Amino acid sequence: MGYLGGILVWAHALPVVIACMLTALAFARRGRTIALMVSCFGLGLLAGMPGVEDDQMALLNGQFRMQGVVDAVRTHPGRRISVLVRDVVELDTNATLPGRLLWSWTDPPFIPQAGLKFTADLRIRELRSRANFGLSSSEAYWKRKGVRHRAYSRGAAHVTWEEGRISPRAWLLNLASPLMPDTQGGAAVRALLFGDRFLLEADFMDRIRRAGLSHSLALSGLHLALVASFGLGAASVLSRVCPWLLLILPRRKLAVLSAFPLVAAYLWLGDFSPSLLRAFVMLTAVSLHLFIGSRSHPQDALFAAMAVLIMADPASAHDLSLQLSVLAVGGLVLFMPIAAALIAPLRDRGALWRPIHGLLTLLAVTCCANLFILPAQVLYFSEVTAHLWLNLLWLPVLSLAVLPLAFLGLAASPCCPLLAKGCFFAAAWGVDVLDRFLVLLDGAGFLAVTPVLRPSGVQVVGYGVVLVAGSVLLSPARPRARALAFLGLGLTLLAVPPLWQEGRQWRDEVELTVLDTGMSQAIMVRGSTGRTVLVDGGGGWSADYDPGRAVVGPALSWQHPPRVDRVLLSHVHADHLRGLFYILDAFEVAWFGWSGLVDQSNDSRRLVERLAQNSWPAHRLRAGDKVVIEPGLHLEVLYPAPAETGISDNDTSLALRLVRNGRGLALLPADLEKSALERLMRQGSALTAEVLVLPHHGSKSSLHPRFLGKAGAAWAVAACGPGNRFGFPHPSVVLACKRARLEVLTTAEHGALKFCWRGEKAARVESARFGALCRD
Repeated sequence: MGYLGGILVWAHALPVVIACMLTALAFARRGRTIALMVSCFGLGLLAGMPGVEDDQMALLNGQFRMQGVVDAVRTHPGRRISVLVRDVVELDTNATLPGRLLWSWTDPPFIPQAGLKFTADLRIRELRSRANFGLSSSEAYWKRKGVRHRAYSRGAAHVTWEEGRISPRAWLLNLASPLMPDTQGGAAVRALLFGDRFLLEADFMDRIRRAGLSHSLALSGLHLALVASFGLGAASVLSRVCPWLLLILPRRKLAVLSAFPLVAAYLWLGDFSPSLLRAFVMLTAVSLHLFIGSRSHPQDALFAAMAVLIMADPASAHDLSLQLSVLAVGGLVLFMPIAAALIAPLRDRGALWRPIHGLLTLLAVTCCANLFILPAQVLYFSEVTAHLWLNLLWLPVLSLAVLPLAFLGLAASPCCPLLAKGCFFAAAWGVDVLDRFLVLLDGAGFLAVTPVLRPSGVQVVGYGVVLVAGSVLLSPARPRARALAFLGLGLTLLAVPPLWQEGRQWRDEVELTVLDTGMSQAIMVRGSTGRTVLVDGGGGWSADYDPGRAVVGPALSWQHPPRVDRVLLSHVHADHLRGLFYILDAFEVAWFGWSGLVDQSNDSRRLVERLAQNSWPAHRLRAGDKVVIEPGLHLEVLYPAPAETGISDNDTSLALRLVRNGRGLALLPADLEKSALERLMRQGSALTAEVLVLPHHGSKSSLHPRFLGKAGAAWAVAACGPGNRFGFPHPSVVLACKRARLEVLTTAEHGALKFCWRGEKAARVESARFGALCRD
């Protein structure tokens, strides 16, 4: 635990320190244990230390002819792959690319295997992901794996592959895949056997996610346990055919020996995924206890698995799939014995009660596992599902029919294709029936998920302490005094962050956050009473990525209920609108304001249809209107003019000014361009503000030096993506801002930017990527 804490403290300092202190407190009477923990914490600090980046490191940004070697390949739903490339060389200059390259490829003609050498024309960019307060960043994850650059391709890219020997796993995958049905059930069978999710469709996986069944299609300990049970069956058959074997090996040892080859084979088929490795090491630990004749405890096996994995690869401690796997097993270890004892009497009532006992056991397993992964699930995904009951229907079918048929089909593939095809068809049919059932539920509106308040790291620790203390209090013959004390500490940790948030009005605090949504714009304002306003929702042109669900929603609900008191839309262009659809559908919205102007786009028609269904009011805003947030804090509408009746475009965007007790805090001119900015200034409205969100993301077409002078701001913010093809913010805009004495900040470089005003003090400026830039 100390070693793990030392690794994680670099990413989650305060919660990890609190967790380690509480662990030490639990062992307060064991001085040697604490000393050992502190020593291991120091070793973990060294092992998890982020690499120091060389400021002089040559980072490429442009189109290059590259040569490299495939190091690893990950498959994703929607026919996407991520290729990790090593030994990357730029052929024109023979320069070596620092670190590894992350090559994302949509709809590739084939899936390459590790070890293949290639030459390709790629557009190389520095690795940079979105950075927002309270949200995890993929950039940190990939940098721990030595990735410094990324590239993207679609379809049949110009790539030359050198010939290489096909691996046995790839050969088996290529042999079995044509025998599987061309349905989502067939794609799911492929995912269950090989961990290959390439053919799964995004819509299918979204239904599976909302049904709370994602874990059933991700290779995990559940699947490995089923494979191990085949060993138990084989041992039972062997003991009947050759009873004398039991004189040499007891049945349990024979079962373990029979299961290990099957388990190792599945581990290899699943490409050694972290959750499978965790289950394999746990099984190995339990087996060692069995063979040496000592009693095993599941928590010891779990700790042994974690020790092996994080010592072999310290970066695996940050792997989300491994974290969820370990938490689920932790829930089973703590609470399943209690649940099993409660329902055990049903098993002894007779044959009619045994199916009920089995269903209750399955329900208990599902609840105990989900109880522990709940805070991580909410923290990372910001949503919860109320459909865990579907596990009772699906998991028996998966365990007793789909997986056994899939394994049988795989075994038959090399020698009996006809039998394999039949087995694969039957296994896929089970998944397809599930999908049709989910489609019906979704059509009837019964498959919705609920966004919830996302906890802070301190609350996650408090939740874990409450669960551990609760498991002790629920167990008989356990000391209760210390457990009650820890229960109190856990409840205190759960309560402190909300109390701090409630103290905003006594601190007289107002925040404006320009979210990092890539090449789009979304701005959040939160008053001292906690009332929240969202101006635009970000967006983009990709159908596979929803910034509302991925960024804006989680940012709004971080330590705050999923409620927005005011939603405003500047104009209906995709980069401002598309992220709002998720907010309007999933969040509690009290009020919506926009210009009322539309265009001919599908997004515009979709918005009009959505507004027609709402119970909350939609207001048409014009210059002179005022949007009250709370007493003393409001947004002034500066543009468009009251008589404006054109189409929604850059020059008809809503321009807003955030004002607090007569003090101009921020100016938000959306995508207004030169001519519209000139008309705005002629209207004579006050434009002074301390923060200016640059019009049109810092485009040259919106450069108006006199407007910059009228604003008189200290800070200028460009909401834009890294290395964007438009070149925003344009160098001429940056130069004009410097001449007007505005310090330019960009979401591309700094991530989300938060401006916090307390009382009459100057703004405190924080960057999600770099921390405090300026304190009040």
